[in-house]
Amino acid sequence: MQGRPVIRRLRLLVASVLIGVPVGAAAQSVTFYGRLYPEVIWTRTTGATQPGTPVSTLAGALTGETFANVVKMDSSNSRLGFRGDEVLGAGLKAFFLIEQRILVDTGNTQLASRNTYVGLESEQWGTVKLGGFDTVYKEIGDTLSFLGVSSGNFVSNSNLLSKQGFGTSSAGSFHLRRANSLRYESPTYRGLQGLAQYSPDEARTPSRNAWLWSLGVVYTSGPLYGAIAYEIHNDTFGGSRNVPSALSNANDANARARDTGVRATLQYRFGEHSVEGNVAEMTYKERGGRPGRFENYRHVAASIGVDSRWNGVWRTAAAYDYAGAGSCRLFDGVACSTQGLDGRQLALGAAYYLSRRTYLFALYAKVWNGRSAQYNNVDGIDIPPGADPQQFALGITHNF
Repeated sequence: MQGRPVIRRLRLLVASVLIGVPVGAAAQSVTFYGRLYPEVIWTRTTGATQPGTPVSTLAGALTGETFANVVKMDSSNSRLGFRGDEVLGAGLKAFFLIEQRILVDTGNTQLASRNTYVGLESEQWGTVKLGGFDTVYKEIGDTLSFLGVSSGNFVSNSNLLSKQGFGTSSAGSFHLRRANSLRYESPTYRGLQGLAQYSPDEARTPSRNAWLWSLGVVYTSGPLYGAIAYEIHNDTFGGSRNVPSALSNANDANARARDTGVRATLQYRFGEHSVEGNVAEMTYKERGGRPGRFENYRHVAASIGVDSRWNGVWRTAAAYDYAGAGSCRLFDGVACSTQGLDGRQLALGAAYYLSRRTYLFALYAKVWNGRSAQYNNVDGIDIPPGADPQQFALGITHNF
């Protein structure tokens, strides 16, 4: 009999997590939520650059290989999360988030594999949070979600907007979730808000210190949204980890790296339609390397997209991305060419809503790579220089 009150208490606690009912205090709440969007994808590539073709100094090995009619199922960034807050009084609130990716297609998942943090929010002083989460650069730019399913999907602008056009390493990406992060978000004043995030290198050595700073300013006024973000990656070697090994400084203890990205975002909403543009410049710069090895690469990328809702049932989206070939340098003035490092991506999509939380969707995207470029929107498959991936998908989304 003595165990029954304990059992009742445990049942109440589980119910509170599942439906967001406070336990113990009216000022505390926990919510269980998620978004699942599995899809069946048809993929093929064409036009890979043939061996012997003149290409950029930074390009990978030419194979000329393509593939066709690959069919697979993916779940992109389907997710499950728990979030909650507690009002502490005097304008202060504690909050937390624990979120994980749900692999609907395989059934595997890992707790806290996505944004996970705890923090304090003050009406007067702003917000501080600690954990692992998207950088400021990623969060405040490229915010127009493609039918609500672009996160981790092949239609994402980040495939071109936030990366270099050579190599396959994610070290060059500015579309990051960063562990061991501390962030401050200022209060909003006349539509303006400042954000700053720092992540130290817990594995620092005498020759490597891979810290990150991510900074941004956001302006919101009615239908207008604008943002400018700046991010620094120290000793990440986004350039060297993507060039041919003969050009790389990644294993040279005397070499150091400083990669930077700056992006401007402007979005305007009118009625049930939203239009957004992004322009970004990424620079990969290294020092202390040997003659003839990678020193610098800089390029500009841009995107424009539109999201529209029609009659409360249909929703459409379209986006176009462009990345320039850029410029490069090798140490001691050795010649460096970027010919063919440009790329383009077109994405189209439509959704049909069965309810407020459930809809069917169809997606199409194609990447046109310059003869030296390796921009890639195919999950889990690397492509050779010049290959143009093309994908079509049908899927279902349910939010809860």
